[in-house]
Amino acid sequence: MINLNVDEAYAFDYLSILDIKKNINQNCHKMWSNSFNFIKNQIGEEKMNEIINSKEYKNMIETNQLTFDAVEKARFGKQITAKEVDDANMLRHKRKLELQTRFFHNILMEYKT
Repeated sequence: MINLNVDEAYAFDYLSILDIKKNINQNCHKMWSNSFNFIKNQIGEEKMNEIINSKEYKNMIETNQLTFDAVEKARFGKQITAKEVDDANMLRHKRKLELQTRFFHNILMEYKT
């Protein structure tokens, strides 16, 4: 297993993706639980609960679902434009920025062009 230093929003973005996947594939529940605990051990239970129950995290899940759905449409050749996929991805970046700003008061390590 590789541990990678990422900004907090990236970690919660990953967790929110697993949140979506665990509802699709039961095997992802353990991955979500392990990731949840790994993050919680670093930031504390109180802050973890505050973030998980926040509007920002819920928005992140909704946006990742939107992005997931857009990619799935493209994957199976259903009608979707590249612009729609890009818009979903840019909204995902915005949601990460919102979470990072509210809870961690620093900038994202990720840059969008």
